[in-house]
Amino acid sequence: MSERRLVLDATTLPGLDRLAQHLGYHVERQSVVAGNLANLDTPGYRARDVTFSEALTTENTNGSTTMSFERATETADDEVPDEDGNTVALERQIARMDEVNIQYRAVAEVLSRRIGMLRYAAGDGRT
Repeated sequence: MSERRLVLDATTLPGLDRLAQHLGYHVERQSVVAGNLANLDTPGYRARDVTFSEALTTENTNGSTTMSFERATETADDEVPDEDGNTVALERQIARMDEVNIQYRAVAEVLSRRIGMLRYAAGDGRT
């Protein structure tokens, strides 16, 4: 009897790869928001945020469809600059931090459930 092996990577489990990309985005965004809060009183500091975009692309060589992910950190002024040029608004940054936390936990829960389904399937339905 021959043994079959399955190599698990981004091409065999694209859904897990997408979820992992989203988790990475939320970690990076949380870090940027924390940096904004740390510079709340820094003269001339401009608030930043991270944008995330995904695009469905089709490769012409073999017709396969792939997802591409892009993250970019850009200036995202919360308000008109204060007298010292700072654009960080405490309330907006705390709201952004809460938003990122909720989104991270939601994606982590979906990822955990997908892994649980794979474990269940790998065990032939036994838990």
